[in-house]
Amino acid sequence: MPDQIPGSEDLRAYVTKPLLDRITDQAIDSDYMAAAERREPTGEEPTRRRRPGLWAMVVVGLFALLATTAAVQTSRNEDIRQTSRQVLVDRIEQRQDRIADLHKEISALREDNQSRESALNALGLRAESASSSAAATAEETGFAPVTGSGIRITIDNAADGSEGGTVRDYDLAVIVNGLWQAGATAVAVDGQRVTPRSGVITSGATLRMNDVSLSPPYEVSAIGDTRTLAARFAETVSGAMIHTTTQDYGMPYDVENIDRLTLPAAPPDLLELTHLGAKSKDKGTQGSEKPTDNTDEDSEENSEGDREE
Repeated sequence: MPDQIPGSEDLRAYVTKPLLDRITDQAIDSDYMAAAERREPTGEEPTRRRRPGLWAMVVVGLFALLATTAAVQTSRNEDIRQTSRQVLVDRIEQRQDRIADLHKEISALREDNQSRESALNALGLRAESASSSAAATAEETGFAPVTGSGIRITIDNAADGSEGGTVRDYDLAVIVNGLWQAGATAVAVDGQRVTPRSGVITSGATLRMNDVSLSPPYEVSAIGDTRTLAARFAETVSGAMIHTTTQDYGMPYDVENIDRLTLPAAPPDLLELTHLGAKSKDKGTQGSEKPTDNTDEDSEENSEGDREE
């Protein structure tokens, strides 16, 4: 509603004026009046405002200062960014050079590894060959067990106990030598493997081989071809000699083929050479050393001589 009713002269215009326009005009006028009353409660005229030039200059100066500071800071940051970028580029280049060096080193190590693998394979083949050769040599020399077909010769003392009918070291040596001549590849006497350092010796009334006592009946086992070994042994001088001896003195004697024989290895102590040292009379130093070995020549001659007597 309006604050006051208009006069008669304006009543017609007030009544005929559209309601929407009248509400809009009255609302705007009321707002302006309320704002004027708040600004000038005492009714005095508002003072003239100061000129904005000084404040504008201050604001522009501050803005220029801020812009200059920002530009300087931006320039510094740009220098820092450029420096950091160059440092990163240098580091990347260094890393790339290091990676290239590492690749070269890897290639060199790979080639060296391949070369060493080839050398290792060659050494492995040589080791296998040497191992096979050592095994074969050990079997041939008697320091490794061996299995195969062959013959077994059994000889015993005469039943009458005569001195001539006693098996001597000479008899066993004759049998062993004859078997080697007949083509035997390995020989053992009573389970004692015959080696280049073995020898049958007489110790009192006992026969010994490889420092082990033997007892009758004596068994001489030999690895070889069962089809020919016994026949070839009989054809040798040693085979004929032992056959004659056993027949003359009534000594039990037998030869048989064995499909499977196992001859043990010789004692490892035989691999340890025994040396006899001699000191020189002039210099007082140790002279040449000569390995001792058991020989059967003297014993064979003595045994044969005793049997002949």
